[in-house]
Amino acid sequence: MTHRRSPGRLRVGRGLTVHGVRVTGVLLSLWRAATLFRIITLGVCLYLIARWHGLYAHPGIAYGTGAAMIAVTAVIGWLAVTGRAHRPAVVLADFAVTVLLTLASIPAQPAHQRHGKMPTLTTLWAAGPVIEAAFVGAWVAGVLVALGQFGAAMIVRDGYDGHTLVSGVLLLVTGAVVGYLSQLVVRAEQDLAAVAAAQAALTERERLTRSIHDGVLQVLGLVHRAGRDADGLWADLGTAAGEQEAALRGLLRSRPVADPGLLDLADALIAQRRDGVTVSVPAEPVLVDAAVAGEVAAAVREALANVARHAGPDACAWVLLERLDDQLQVTIRDDGAGLAPGRLEVAEREGRLGVAGSIRGRIAALGGAATITSTPGQGTTVELALPVATR
Repeated sequence: MTHRRSPGRLRVGRGLTVHGVRVTGVLLSLWRAATLFRIITLGVCLYLIARWHGLYAHPGIAYGTGAAMIAVTAVIGWLAVTGRAHRPAVVLADFAVTVLLTLASIPAQPAHQRHGKMPTLTTLWAAGPVIEAAFVGAWVAGVLVALGQFGAAMIVRDGYDGHTLVSGVLLLVTGAVVGYLSQLVVRAEQDLAAVAAAQAALTERERLTRSIHDGVLQVLGLVHRAGRDADGLWADLGTAAGEQEAALRGLLRSRPVADPGLLDLADALIAQRRDGVTVSVPAEPVLVDAAVAGEVAAAVREALANVARHAGPDACAWVLLERLDDQLQVTIRDDGAGLAPGRLEVAEREGRLGVAGSIRGRIAALGGAATITSTPGQGTTVELALPVATR
């Protein structure tokens, strides 16, 4: 849903927010529909006042009430049509004036009319603030305003009878149903806008992927292959080009995430693919907090760096991401030279904290555990277990 910017913001139902001075979209259409309701019911009220003017104790009060209803309808209608009636102060003012106009039935009508079947001067028109409150504060606000209008009708009749009770129940149902439905339609519009934005982002990503694949990736691949067979600076350049090619391919394969506070851990690990490193992840996105994804990716990066430094030039590594109930498990395995028994403990005592700090420390800070097993000549396995509920 698109809104104009403004310093203020207004809650509309659970999880829905309208920003700015004016509302737009489906919510604006709802307000305009409410305005049409007020106009139609105003016409009914004015007709009844004109028809029964001879029966009133004070016809002048009845006509004055009708004139006030016209003014209120005009003001609220103009604000609603222009998208400015959604402010709580406007709705509260409309509610207060409507209650006063309903109470005007006491001096306008004789006692036998108020206690009989004749409706109040505002009759159906009084349901307007109930609908407006439901738009602003969902069903809770709609029910509260309906109770207020019901109370005003009871004051007019010195209590309640069957006619008043039926009207009050209709007001309560109107406030509850309109508030609930307004939440649903506004949220549906927001969801539709999010889907459209994601689709547009995916289309743009595909366009960029084709362009980059035909240019940048081919050049990086060429430099990587040329450097792989060379020595010295060219070899280093080739290695760097290969790493950048793998990272760029991972970025292009990544899936858009609607929530800016979440990241797809699978994409973060896929970005670390390169020659000799295979990454396997679930087919569906593994959404976790962005901070968690960053720390896990950094731990995996350090584990792969250790493979490159210590496993041997021909060693290969495999990274596996799994979802196990309410846990995430990342396994990094290589087929390199392995580690001698006690080597990690010795390195930690000597102050070399690569594994202890960059891997175990990161995972422990997230509430997880890192397990490292190795056998000389049979490679090393690093298992990272995290008690993280994916979303």
